[in-house]
Amino acid sequence: MAPQQTVRSSSKRTDANATTTPDDGAAVDPLTLNSEDLHVRSYEHQAARDLEVGVYAPDGEAVFETRYRLEPGSVKSEINTLLPGVYEIRATLGEARTARTRCRIGDAPDETAVIEVGNGVVSLTEGFPR
Repeated sequence: MAPQQTVRSSSKRTDANATTTPDDGAAVDPLTLNSEDLHVRSYEHQAARDLEVGVYAPDGEAVFETRYRLEPGSVKSEINTLLPGVYEIRATLGEARTARTRCRIGDAPDETAVIEVGNGVVSLTEGFPR
């Protein structure tokens, strides 16, 4: 099942000269490196989980919201979805557990919001471990 997503502002990174990939319809500039803004991973072994993710500008405006159905071991990414900057990221697992933090989103691996689900718990960190 594809995630349901809502982009509530014009923060999506697109370019008039970009090409479109046939599999997901995302705009991709072949001369520019792509940036993974959100990285979502499930460490669950048996249970699928529902996860809601919201990205908020410093003024509190929701700039990106989506829902995922995470099957065991699945990985999801949002590529070139947000403009570089600092955002509050909120991840809610089911109806009970929420993680939130401020993350710098940009072109470097340490400027990615990393959301991990496992054992019924959700964690949220800025950047990939080195």
